[in-house]
Amino acid sequence: MRAIVLAAGTGSRLGEITKARTKGMVPVNGKPLIDWLMEFFQPDFFDEILVVGGFFYEDLRDHLHSKGYPRVRVIENSEYLKGNIFTLMRALKEFERDSFLITNVDHVYPRTMFDRMKLALEGITAMCDFDRDLGADDMKVKLRGDERTVLSISKQLADFDCGYIGMTYVDSLKEKLYRETVGRTVERFGEKAVVENVLQLLAEDEKTAPVICDLSGVGWYEIDTPEELRSAEKQLLSDRNFR
Repeated sequence: MRAIVLAAGTGSRLGEITKARTKGMVPVNGKPLIDWLMEFFQPDFFDEILVVGGFFYEDLRDHLHSKGYPRVRVIENSEYLKGNIFTLMRALKEFERDSFLITNVDHVYPRTMFDRMKLALEGITAMCDFDRDLGADDMKVKLRGDERTVLSISKQLADFDCGYIGMTYVDSLKEKLYRETVGRTVERFGEKAVVENVLQLLAEDEKTAPVICDLSGVGWYEIDTPEELRSAEKQLLSDRNFR
């Protein structure tokens, strides 16, 4: 079992905050985003945590080496200006025939969420919740009639049931299917392809459609803009799940 951390992007929406640092090194209440993520993981659950950097790669690499987190390996994606699916592809070159969990570096998740999530991992699973007010930039999910299988996933959906929270699990038995779909995704969307497009292509066939893991009621924070950063820092001070 591996974790893949997508941490190569420029974080341009954070403006001056990421002018001279990679997004994973943005401090949230004094702690870099990458550290929040490392603390979310349960290291013994993974054989390896692959962190894929790009923009200011050396800073991220050196920071993680200095922290001495167990089972962490940092690799570089030199194509970080393309869609983040190329960051994923860089990680997938490092192993085969294993299960993996994909996550973004710009989310702050509570440890209690990991405890719930690890009990529900199967096939290809998209982590979702039903209790957020979703805006234009949130990834939305429409479910099939069974209320568990993904019908479509996109930021542009007008009709949706829940929101994607930035993590996908792929079981070793589904790894070949997922890798093949990554290739088809790049063929369809080109250099702008993103990881969520893979879930959309899988969802187009009922036989391969991902299922969801409902993580409602826990709460988490996404850091995409200065406003989201300020809001997260304020809320984290009183969030019982982070004490």
